[in-house]
Amino acid sequence: MERIETIYKNYVDDLYAYGLHLGFSASSVMDAIHNVFQKLLLNKNLSYADNAKPYLLKSVRNELLDEYKRSKKFLTYEIGNEALPFNLDVNVEDVLLEKESKSFLKTKIDTALKSLTPRQREIIYLRYTQDYNYQQISEILNITVPACRNLILKALKYLRQNNAGEFYLFLSCSSS
Repeated sequence: MERIETIYKNYVDDLYAYGLHLGFSASSVMDAIHNVFQKLLLNKNLSYADNAKPYLLKSVRNELLDEYKRSKKFLTYEIGNEALPFNLDVNVEDVLLEKESKSFLKTKIDTALKSLTPRQREIIYLRYTQDYNYQQISEILNITVPACRNLILKALKYLRQNNAGEFYLFLSCSSS
């Protein structure tokens, strides 16, 4: 089993980026990350070593949602009767060779992503940026695997049908 310090160093950047994508402030995200790791230190019986990253993402997400429920600041992303924004910024570094074409592609991708619902942006982020499988995504989002597949397929279908063909091809190539 990995030491908690190693796990923290390996995953803190991904946890931080995910929390920011959910629309929370940097300090709120770091507080949530630290709360999760504090709980791990205090409760040695938790078994997370086999699936550390999905477990940590889900834990940080839940910690942030708890904070959100206490503050009621955001109102755009539905989770049950609650709402939470999910902002997805695409990192296209090293995707294209020239700086100008990077800028052009990023603009097209940002436009395509803004046409999706916040939930669809979140699932696209988890599938294609974090490279999670359907089972891991379903655990993080507390949905069934078929619902996860359905949500991804609907998002991709929407992108295909709404002049986001280049983005769809980009996602198809990146998942191989």
